Amino acid sequence: MRRKGEIMERAEKIQKLCLKMNVSEQEADAALRACGEDILDAALYLEALGRVRMPSGGAYSETPNMERGPQPQPQRHASESFGEALRRFGRWFIDLLKKGMENYLEVRKNGETSFKIPLTIFVISLFTPLLPLIVVLMIIGLFFDYGYHFSGPNLNENGAYNKAAAGCSNVARDIKVSFTEGARNCGNGGNGGCAGGQGGNGGFTGGNGAAGAAGNQAGDGADGADAE
Repeated sequence: MRRKGEIMERAEKIQKLCLKMNVSEQEADAALRACGEDILDAALYLEALGRVRMPSGGAYSETPNMERGPQPQPQRHASESFGEALRRFGRWFIDLLKKGMENYLEVRKNGETSFKIPLTIFVISLFTPLLPLIVVLMIIGLFFDYGYHFSGPNLNENGAYNKAAAGCSNVARDIKVSFTEGARNCGNGGNGGCAGGQGGNGGFTGGNGAAGAAGNQAGDGADGADAE
């Protein structure tokens, strides 16, 4: 059996809980029993159960959170969220590098692959001082019937990248054909000019021959007149 002092002390705890937490005596008594007669734990227990009711005259003057100080739980959640974001970014970046090493930029000529380079290395090279040289070599290669093709398990054979590469090859081919035809037409025009010049020389030679024959005939007529 409980001593009289213990009963009075427990009654005081129940009254304090009723006043500070604004709960009934039955709720305060149950909370004390559940928390081993510790009044602070009982107050936290009641708050966790949602049994605390705000008094009509305003907020109660003392709460468990005030006794135990500020709770760092929101900051801990923020730290975990930031760390999780970093981990997600790390996983995404590693996956991107892995896919870049599994997919290639191929240099082709006449339908055959001359050589290929992983996309990761190709993209990294674009951020180096070698970028102007790479661009010039790729443009020159187009005029020597080299083409570019992106291939790999994560790339579509008929995707936008390959369509753009095929378009560049077609433009270079058209420029090359136009330049070749222009040079051929220029050569044919020069030969025609030479033939025209030869025709002019032939006309000049024919004129000289006709003039000589007329002179000879005039000389023969003069000789006949002298003879008579």
